[in-house]
Amino acid sequence: MQYVVVDGGFATAPFLHTAGELGLRVVARLKVNLPELFTAAQQRFPCGAPATVFQHGADRVEMWDAEDFDPWETLHWETVRVFFYRLHKPDGKVVEAYWLTNFASSTVGPAALFRMAKSRWEIENQGFNDAKTRHGLEHICHHHANGLLIGWLLTMLALTIERLYRLRYLHRGKHRVHDSAQLRCFCGSVFPGRVLPTAADAQQKKQAVPLLHLRTLHQQNFPQGQPPRRNTSVGK
Repeated sequence: MQYVVVDGGFATAPFLHTAGELGLRVVARLKVNLPELFTAAQQRFPCGAPATVFQHGADRVEMWDAEDFDPWETLHWETVRVFFYRLHKPDGKVVEAYWLTNFASSTVGPAALFRMAKSRWEIENQGFNDAKTRHGLEHICHHHANGLLIGWLLTMLALTIERLYRLRYLHRGKHRVHDSAQLRCFCGSVFPGRVLPTAADAQQKKQAVPLLHLRTLHQQNFPQGQPPRRNTSVGK
């Protein structure tokens, strides 16, 4: 199941139609740029008891959800599913937000929709923010279409490789440790149709050993940890 999570500025009929033509579902923030739908959602939510209540880490989440809203005039959807969540933080702070989607309730439940919506901040912080601060993703002076495309693709490739390395080897943050087989599956989803060779395949074909296997080879050659340091001191 492939989908995109976007801010309210992308909740336009042309964008939603293009995503549908590409086989992508959409989870988009609902804001005042869609006044009719936003007003209808505010009139209905939050009213009555929430449809579901669950814990998200230390936060308590109340969620309202309905999939019978009318689309706006230019949107060629039969109906629009709108959900509203109210997130209660331990310090008493309350966060509220409206979202729209074309996921059917029979396919994706409220809790899963909430996690999809929250993943937008992971994309923002771990994706675009990292790309700008660590990889120099800035305005490109070359304005030719191919130049722009190549510049962005190279930056995204560098970001993906660096992200894989951090997930596998640095073990920082709350993520679980991933082994090389899991990362190869992830690479297969990022680069469909491409299968990364194993270390044995690379050696047999006299190719360079893939980056994901360098750590494994290092551990095989130096099971005690780091390789012995060369003694560079000069005897007296």
